[in-house]
Amino acid sequence: MVKQMKMFFEIKNSFKEMLKGTPIENFAKSTYDLLIPSSYEMDLNKQDNALMSQILQRILNQESNCIDIGCNTGDVLAHIVQLSPSGYHYAFEPLPRLATRLKNKFPHVDIRQVALSNSEGETSFWYVVNAPALSSLKKDIWKRHIRDAITENITVKTQRLDDILNPELKIDLVKVDVEGVELEVLKGAIRTLKTHRPYVFFEHGELVDGKPVHDRRIYDLLVNECNLHIFELRSWLQGLSPLSLDEYLHTGVWNFFAAP
Repeated sequence: MVKQMKMFFEIKNSFKEMLKGTPIENFAKSTYDLLIPSSYEMDLNKQDNALMSQILQRILNQESNCIDIGCNTGDVLAHIVQLSPSGYHYAFEPLPRLATRLKNKFPHVDIRQVALSNSEGETSFWYVVNAPALSSLKKDIWKRHIRDAITENITVKTQRLDDILNPELKIDLVKVDVEGVELEVLKGAIRTLKTHRPYVFFEHGELVDGKPVHDRRIYDLLVNECNLHIFELRSWLQGLSPLSLDEYLHTGVWNFFAAP
């Protein structure tokens, strides 16, 4: 039964990925929304995606150089390429099928089939077949979103961002969506973050008693080591003050924006 379910979801995933960026994608999404009521979490994701889009339009120019870590199907990358067509962009996606699709869809982007972390080598990666966006180096992190996960353990290469980038390439934006290993990714990018002080989008939070709990080490790294300021997405757009450590630790949001 599990084998049949995996096959069904693989076909479904492939179909959704083929629709990405095509004229019928919006029609398919609208039809799905009519048939399947959205959850509270899905509505929040849509709101955050809209806020991220607004921020990207404000901060990027034609020549901005950007990094998309945890690229998945390339939704954010598509915005980046549209807004910064003359920039040099990297995208990292460890799932082989998705990485191949990204290479075909974005031929002028440097796509790497690798999981970024704070060390180089090989390790286990948990592919969530019925929710690929929740796949992670960290086992069971998906349980905060989905209980009946169908998973597959695959081996992936890991690298540090600092070992990949030319130190002289100015980086303007880093987006991190890696399901639970944000700290490791940021540690592996510490030289880049300190040197260029780019804008950083990152999703972070462990669900405890129904509420997100945030790691102060991420705050310390970005704010105290890299001299960045952390905001909720809407707060930055509204010109409000950055989050204090206490506000960061206790806020109920998942998505953050760090700015110089």
